[in-house]
Amino acid sequence: MFREEGEIQTILDEMGFQIGEVVETIVTTRGVGGEPNAAPMGILRTGPRVVEVKPFLNTTTYANLKDTGRGVANITYDVKLFLESAFKESGVKPEWFEEDEDPPRLRDADAILSFSVLEETAASERGARFLCRIKWIRVFNPFPRVFSRGFAAVVEAIIHATRIEAFIGEGRGDEVEEWLHRFDACREIVERVSPEGSPNRLVIRALEEKMRTWK
Repeated sequence: MFREEGEIQTILDEMGFQIGEVVETIVTTRGVGGEPNAAPMGILRTGPRVVEVKPFLNTTTYANLKDTGRGVANITYDVKLFLESAFKESGVKPEWFEEDEDPPRLRDADAILSFSVLEETAASERGARFLCRIKWIRVFNPFPRVFSRGFAAVVEAIIHATRIEAFIGEGRGDEVEEWLHRFDACREIVERVSPEGSPNRLVIRALEEKMRTWK
């Protein structure tokens, strides 16, 4: 476990957390009643051991960070977990979590970053900005992985789909069309670089099925 200032800065650098760049994680939190939550969340490194998290105001992640001031950024390549934690059609599943930390971490995370909230400001009418300090880092899988455009595209497609669902609910047709085009671009990448039956392809198919029920 890495706790010291210099250690944390070095590990963040080695993991690819460049200052000013958003990276995709799954943030886990715990509510005041003890219930765990997980949601895909981009985090932005703004300082040597400071990150910015920007949840929407109507989300459980926002409520938990506001109430408890603590969270865990989980690094994972499990696209199915990105999908399930984004939409939670079957609810939050206990088997996602390892309860050896508080807040809990994802059981299959490659690495975790425990953070505490320093301050909250408004990011927009619909969202908040939490400035957070990394308390410690634990790396479970230190081995490098090759970069897959399919993985990157399917995570982007999941994010686009969450916006499409929200904009359909708000009757914002022009924006729905814009984000559908973006989703299609991601789908085309996945279909080009990921084989049939791969996790990336299966998630794209699941997203397409979900979106057909929204129209």
